[in-house]
Amino acid sequence: MKYFFKRVPISPWGLGVSICLLLLLQSLQVGAQIRVSAGEKSIVSIFNQIEKQTNYVFLYDKEVTQIPNLTFSCASCPLAQIIRELESKTNLEFKISGQQILVKKKVEKNESTDREMMKLTPSKQDTIHGRVVNEDGKPIIGATVLIKGTRIGTATDQAGTFKMLKLENAKEIEANSLGYHPEVIQVGNQKQLLIRLRMKAQQIEDVLVSTGIQKRERSKLVGNISSIKGEDLEGAGITSIDKALRGKMTGVYVRSNSGRPGETGSIIIRGSNTMTGSAEPLIILDGMPLQTGDVAGMDKTNSNINNLLTNGIGNIPPEDIATIDILRDATAASIYGARAANGVIVITTKRGEAGKDYINYSTKQGLTMRPINTFNFMNSQEKIAFERQIYGDFHPVYGGRVNQLLYQADNGNLSREEAEAQINALAAINTDWVDVLYDHAYQQSHNIAMSGGSTKLQYNASLNYQDANGTLMENQFKQGGMNLKLTRNINDRILIDFNINSTIKKNREGQSNQDPFRYALFANPYEQPYLQDGSFAWDNTYRNLSNDLNYYSDLNYKTFNIIRELKENTLSTDYGNIRSQLGFEWKFLNGFQYRGTGVLNYTNVQTTDESRAGTYRSYAENWLNSAITGGAGILPKFNYGFLEENSGKTIDYTVRNTLEYNRTFQEKHYVQAFVANEVSERTNNRFFHYNPVYLQEYRMAGYPSWDDIPASTYKRLDLSRLGGTYYERDRSVSFISSFAYAYANRYVVNANFRSDGVDIIGSKNQFTPLWSAGFKWNAHEEMLVKEQMPWLNRLVFSFGYGYTGSINRSVYPFHTYTLSALVYDDVAKASRFDYGNPVLKWEKKRDINYGVQLSVFNSRLNLEANYYDNKVTDLLDRVALPASVGRTSSIVNAGVLSNKGWELSARVEAVKNEDWLWEVGANLTTVKNNLDKVYYKKTPTVSSLAAQNVENYAVRSWFGYKFSHIDPSNGHMMVHAQAIDASGNITGDEVIDLSKISSADLQAKYRTYFLGQQDPKLYGGFNTRIRYKSLSLTSNFVFAQGNMIKGFQDRREGPSGATDDVTASRTNRLKNQQYRWRQYGDMTDVAFYSQGFSNYASYLIDKDVESGAYIKCTELGLSWRANPTMFKKIVKQLQLGLYANNLFTISPYSGTDPETQTAFGYPTTASYTFSLNVGF
Repeated sequence: MKYFFKRVPISPWGLGVSICLLLLLQSLQVGAQIRVSAGEKSIVSIFNQIEKQTNYVFLYDKEVTQIPNLTFSCASCPLAQIIRELESKTNLEFKISGQQILVKKKVEKNESTDREMMKLTPSKQDTIHGRVVNEDGKPIIGATVLIKGTRIGTATDQAGTFKMLKLENAKEIEANSLGYHPEVIQVGNQKQLLIRLRMKAQQIEDVLVSTGIQKRERSKLVGNISSIKGEDLEGAGITSIDKALRGKMTGVYVRSNSGRPGETGSIIIRGSNTMTGSAEPLIILDGMPLQTGDVAGMDKTNSNINNLLTNGIGNIPPEDIATIDILRDATAASIYGARAANGVIVITTKRGEAGKDYINYSTKQGLTMRPINTFNFMNSQEKIAFERQIYGDFHPVYGGRVNQLLYQADNGNLSREEAEAQINALAAINTDWVDVLYDHAYQQSHNIAMSGGSTKLQYNASLNYQDANGTLMENQFKQGGMNLKLTRNINDRILIDFNINSTIKKNREGQSNQDPFRYALFANPYEQPYLQDGSFAWDNTYRNLSNDLNYYSDLNYKTFNIIRELKENTLSTDYGNIRSQLGFEWKFLNGFQYRGTGVLNYTNVQTTDESRAGTYRSYAENWLNSAITGGAGILPKFNYGFLEENSGKTIDYTVRNTLEYNRTFQEKHYVQAFVANEVSERTNNRFFHYNPVYLQEYRMAGYPSWDDIPASTYKRLDLSRLGGTYYERDRSVSFISSFAYAYANRYVVNANFRSDGVDIIGSKNQFTPLWSAGFKWNAHEEMLVKEQMPWLNRLVFSFGYGYTGSINRSVYPFHTYTLSALVYDDVAKASRFDYGNPVLKWEKKRDINYGVQLSVFNSRLNLEANYYDNKVTDLLDRVALPASVGRTSSIVNAGVLSNKGWELSARVEAVKNEDWLWEVGANLTTVKNNLDKVYYKKTPTVSSLAAQNVENYAVRSWFGYKFSHIDPSNGHMMVHAQAIDASGNITGDEVIDLSKISSADLQAKYRTYFLGQQDPKLYGGFNTRIRYKSLSLTSNFVFAQGNMIKGFQDRREGPSGATDDVTASRTNRLKNQQYRWRQYGDMTDVAFYSQGFSNYASYLIDKDVESGAYIKCTELGLSWRANPTMFKKIVKQLQLGLYANNLFTISPYSGTDPETQTAFGYPTTASYTFSLNVGF
């Protein structure tokens, strides 16, 4: 067990003041402060002053403008008070609807409605229906539709539709919305109108970008931020956010880890920034950190399942997303300080809007295809002939069925005729085990959302459900969730918001002691899953059995069947999470705003691992193995199954208090200042128990009789496996400040500061101050540019410099002992001891960024380029120590790595008119990763099968020998190695015999070559979209290159591991193994076989790694959006779509999928999805 209790010093009086201030703020009930200058003025000028200070728009007719001027002033009044005074001084009445304020003249009870302006009689009145959409055909909500030249009109609803009176003398109507060019339409005799608005070139400057803690106009924000709207993620046939982001955002590399349903991928921003810590970015949900990572100790059961169920980003359905902003450099991300070295992903979910009520339902129905066996393995006839070769050359004791039959015939257990008859029967069988174990998998998801509200209360609520079968048999994943978001405007100054999210997941997988995909490839094709009578057939060749079936007959397991294993052994995992967030906001004085936010998160994970009595898994993983037979197996009477249950939970909270000042002076000087304090704590605990006897059908668990365990081996029992607990607690406190200044929206300066402290670092370096500063020049705002280059819409130059950091929790400031249940001399012995480091530091990243953005020709062509230079110091790494101190090395903050590269993106609208739109986008990121200072200074003398960290090379690089040839005289593996002298200096290249050279000679005389790095040097994506009226065709591709990953090597990847080739040949082999070296003079690239261990199998050579380059089509879709006017009032929107995901991959890699960077695993395959989105 581990206990982490160290306190972070938090000021009690500071917390007390914060609590008192919060209580005080809750008691205040005041309105928004608006200033109306004194003097006699028209009603329209008063409206204009109010519009400049609020988000409201006044709608009125010509009659309102004819009201006489009035004397009116207000130094600081709420909107409600101003409206009351205007109503008392005029004969006007006001009605607030959403963000519009409708103004009309009061009508006396004895006065008929004034129709002079309309010049219509009741019989002549008519109405106009219409819809306002953007260039993509998507509805524009809240657009203003007016009779041209008047303020008579209305606003569009959630579906972009409107309805208004048609006036006899009104020939034109004008539609307008923030960020769009106004459009004037001739009415004529039309009653159904479709108005398409074009986005303004400067609209991107006006968009508010969220850093999670602050919101600021993009034009006033320095830093690299990639943004994507939720509507771009909804219909892509994707049910998780990470997959929806692939290839769509500059600098962001999203890599799938497997094809398991529900599992999230890895997200890396601008290269790897650590050697041993987590490379995952910080996730911010609605302004507060989102829990990610493992529940304490649960990774000891199944790390893949833990990733599947406990990664918080997987809890958010794409349908609930409003925007995603990714902070890529320190100028943007340093506000998160020591948690932001890997970048920050800011997710903002949808919220309700006043007067925009709607109900929306969406569903996705899809089919994921089974994997295809593309490996060039032998068929039954080839494998039988190959086994005959092996038996003739070596007469092995172990082998496949043919080897077994020939061996028994030679030893008189069978006649030669019987053996040949059985071999001929095997030749008639040719099983494709991939087709047997994998199948097409159906998946579905549903989401229903309700949103709307009044000016006082806004709401957004949604329910979601997902049901996905895996392509592997006996695999099913289910997920359900609920999200509720409420905003209560107490008045124009105070609001309270409350969010609650809840997610439940359940995953069920069949379990086997053998990897199913490995089995599907390597199982002999002459084996079969079932006998003719439908009973299970037994595979006695996949496992290491003697040819003499009577040898150790009581200990040998003879009834192995992979399908039985997957059906009768199960791992069920249940996940539950609830996250609640409460915020309080108060605007006071002139430009000040206080916000207090707290979030509480609870997660619980339960796993039940059941192994049925009599299965091979129960036999091989039985707790009694080591104590009864010394590891040779167990007798059948002890094969009674087992049950292991784990329960883990995590509780974490974060409380943040912020004070912000935001104001513009003289319409030129924009100032924003911000200070904040944040406190968080996370507690993990886990409990587990194990029963080595389990009768699954009766749900009865127990323990074996101790009398059957010999006294001499009793102490071998690992009692710790029977149960235990795990506890962990982390606490942190942060102090934050930020400043922004902009002059005339042209020259912008940003600065951030943050200091974080955690309990896991020693008191000497517990707090780390981190800062950033940046400058931006919006050159397109210069008057000379506007006058001389009207075709230039946007030209921005930026520079940023700053620091972020991360904490590596692989080392602690105190010594740790890991005690085992094994006893030596009646004393429990420690299985592991790790020295502590009391002077641990944060890993710190310095970030330099240069950027330029260009937009021309009415934003038809958009380009962006960034160059970044990052250096991470104080990386945890080993340093050499003199042996006199009692150890030869220690882990300290001594490492340095750097990442440099370019980010390039482009978007062009090649065709754009009322009916057609064709746009193409692309992004590319280069990463030059280098370890500037680490423990290993030179390339290794002896190669390793694992990637290594060596100075002046990239993180996770490959080092090994270069293949030369197979010696035709003896079949030995000949490779190139770098020869060294006695001082370790490289003297040249030599060809050596890797089949017989000793490790001592390799270490003393040679060095390895650099064979490549595991992470790509270049990645990105490109996409295109073609729209014709209501039809859209979209495609998205991702690519990566410049990396090397382990290729498929059948001997090493097979169930025998790196044992000799003869033993490995009992299971299936690649066809090229038929052409192995067998005799003097053979010319081949396959080395000789031996029955003993071969050196070359444990060393890495260049043939073992392959290019990881790929281009993958992640999305190809066709969608249709209906005109809601065809449904009248019932349906506001309807969209149908057909999508293909992971359609194909172009790559030279021989493994299953280069994106996963593994030769094996749960394969990713193509999927086809139908989507429906309907709004009411």
